[in-house]
Amino acid sequence: MTRVLPFKQVDVFTGVPFKGNPVAVVIDADELSDEEMQRVANWTNLSETTFICEPSAGSGADYKLRIFTPAIELAFAGHPTVGSAHAYIERGGARLDPDVMRMECGAGILALHAEGEGSESVIFTETPPAEFIHEYGSSHDVISQAVGVDVGMETPPACIYNGPSWVFCYVPDGAEFDRIKPDMSAITRLSDDFSATGIAVFTLTGGDPAVRIRCFAPLFGMPEDPVTGSANGALPAYLTKYGLLGRTGRVYTSSQGREIGRDGSVHVRVREDDRTEIGGQSVTVIEGEIRL
Repeated sequence: MTRVLPFKQVDVFTGVPFKGNPVAVVIDADELSDEEMQRVANWTNLSETTFICEPSAGSGADYKLRIFTPAIELAFAGHPTVGSAHAYIERGGARLDPDVMRMECGAGILALHAEGEGSESVIFTETPPAEFIHEYGSSHDVISQAVGVDVGMETPPACIYNGPSWVFCYVPDGAEFDRIKPDMSAITRLSDDFSATGIAVFTLTGGDPAVRIRCFAPLFGMPEDPVTGSANGALPAYLTKYGLLGRTGRVYTSSQGREIGRDGSVHVRVREDDRTEIGGQSVTVIEGEIRL
């Protein structure tokens, strides 16, 4: 029997259609098996496809979110979380608390809230706690060769985990950042060697936006991710560890995707408990039904 489910495609971290980072959202997806979800995600061929389901009994969440790349399921990812919350609100999804949404995902229960109205609304989500994994100072030269520019030595490359695992590389010179020429084969090998999702290269601007960042994850089929919520959510842990958070402040904006024509904007807040919230605008560009 054919099943017909509501479907949206949402551009995230932008208020402009065809910018930011798209996510496909399948709603009322409880009857789909894991295999069917994976097949749909492979078909959409986006970096992530999400499935909004009923929350687990007693979880206290408003909905459960399953997040799939074309190849695997993820415990957490930033732009799918924000984009799916936009789709849930737009469809009139119920809330236990009118001021806060709670989403169940593989990383636990996360709180989300919307600020502003209409097209100017910004949805914020708390991100999972960021965990320092490993410093890769001894790999400075090979990482520099892979991304095509010299990454800083005083603040060495280091891996931070908050669902995905990103190896952060600081490029102190903004002009040097503009000359990034990634070698995707080399980045794939390094990501595999480091057991990392990918490599995130960033610079600090001294202005607004305070951060410019590019994220490369060819090992998982994303040569360059247009706008990466998980990496922006984990970056403050790196900034804090290496004494750079004072240059951005605890509230700042990050720019990502401009180099590939996607021009996304991520609002970042570092709370007093050092948990990070990320937020952004979203816009629905496709709305209809998916038939399985």
